[in-house]
Amino acid sequence: MRTPPGQLLALVLPLGIMAQPTEKTISTDSGRVELHYFTSGEISTKAWMDKDDRWGHSWAYKRSGEVIFDGQTRKVGGHASIRFWYYPSGAVSKVETSDAPDGGIQWYESTTTFDEDGQRTGFQESGQDDNGPITRPTVTRIPPAVVQPVVPETVYEQRLFVNELFVVNPTKWTCAVDIIVDDPSPALRGGHTTIGPRDTLRIGSYSIGERFSPPDEHVRVFLSRKKGKSRWYRLANYRLHEVQVNPEHRRYYRVVDGWITT
Repeated sequence: MRTPPGQLLALVLPLGIMAQPTEKTISTDSGRVELHYFTSGEISTKAWMDKDDRWGHSWAYKRSGEVIFDGQTRKVGGHASIRFWYYPSGAVSKVETSDAPDGGIQWYESTTTFDEDGQRTGFQESGQDDNGPITRPTVTRIPPAVVQPVVPETVYEQRLFVNELFVVNPTKWTCAVDIIVDDPSPALRGGHTTIGPRDTLRIGSYSIGERFSPPDEHVRVFLSRKKGKSRWYRLANYRLHEVQVNPEHRRYYRVVDGWITT
């Protein structure tokens, strides 16, 4: 029995076939991006939600990269949601939207259908506003559009450049380490620890979209040690070394280079 295309939510690949993943979720400095692909590898839909899980936006594409649908989503002040349905090829077959405020009588829903080439084939909407019901609940059939030649375009994913920070203690002393992070994350946390003599400590990593960013803009690290048996401490001076691991990954090494008495 063949599954109706409009009800297909996931593509199941036969065993033994290597193919582009049909879905992927990535995290960026601005939020979370969920991607769904054509079986040939191009992006079919993209849904972004901010890091506070409040506001978002969703897009649907033709195989050429042309946008065929886009709309805002939200989880505050009521809701606004967008749901995509897919053909086995990964192309969008149907888009359902729902929008309603936190209070009041207003609400709105719509359904837009597409053929496998991304041409819109139907539209249906219903709802209610301040003036009463929206009187357009019937399906509007749209004749197939004349396909015009298009210049192929590529939809690029946002790459995440990795900035990784280490502290190097080349001295003969065990030192206290205090870490203050402007925007803590699971990959970069503040706190207090120690580092042994002639040891290296990994502080963490962070990403600021498609660029490298010096650690001083995001985290402060203080190394200190007791000055003999007195109540005075010495704070470390540093020199900074950079190592380019690959085009999207850079390591920063803060190396102890002298002391300041406090």
